[in-house]
Amino acid sequence: MSEINDAIILQGISKVFPSRHGPPIVALEDINLTVKEGEFLCIVGPSGCGKSTLLRILAGLEQPTTGEAIVTIKEEGKPVNSMVFQEQSLFPWYTVRENIAYGLTMRGISPQECQRITDHYLKITGLGKFARAYPHQLSGGMKQRASVARAFANDPSILLLDEPFGSLDEQTRVLLQQELLKIWEGTQKTTMFITHSIDEALGLGDRVLVMTARPGRVKEVLDINLPRPRDLTIIRSQPSFLDLFHTIWFSLREEVLKARNEEMG
Repeated sequence: MSEINDAIILQGISKVFPSRHGPPIVALEDINLTVKEGEFLCIVGPSGCGKSTLLRILAGLEQPTTGEAIVTIKEEGKPVNSMVFQEQSLFPWYTVRENIAYGLTMRGISPQECQRITDHYLKITGLGKFARAYPHQLSGGMKQRASVARAFANDPSILLLDEPFGSLDEQTRVLLQQELLKIWEGTQKTTMFITHSIDEALGLGDRVLVMTARPGRVKEVLDINLPRPRDLTIIRSQPSFLDLFHTIWFSLREEVLKARNEEMG
């Protein structure tokens, strides 16, 4: 059995933002974390604890104040990472097909291969009939499916997802969670996924990272020993799922209360 390599190594990551009024804001403090290649890591924590900042550092959209973020898997000719945000990020002037194919086109992939890959992700996300539609013609769930399809189609080494389903209704959210699992299980992309939902983190992740109230630190990382492939409707009724839910909730609840007390002064 081949050894699983480290894909991401975070060493002493801190991030401080200047403030116009008052002292600087310490968003992250001394984050040390290793993510294995092919791992699906979910991140939970109270609002304002620096979860999104951490992903933005990995995406190269922010620079850490101190520390280092090392990405060890870099395949020639492929992007290091793709990021999917909660907010819609599709190009409004492109069709669904053109949005999904965008990264491939920018990388100079041949038209034939580009079409093959795009057709594949249109099919598995159920967007085939909407290939020629523009974003304004889609529902919120369809837009997020297209965003996820575009990220996977670009075939990055690492996938960074910042609450991609946070704004959706519960029914659509569950359907997209299952679709994401199906795509991930077929690609085994190293994935970091931010969510406010413990239920979502347990359904998707191999491990769950619980962050402290600001400044965000690693409070604990829990292994999610639930079998794969996962049927979310089945595993959520298992005793082990419920036990993990309560363990994470009690850990997270303490940090949420800290954050709330801080806001109230």
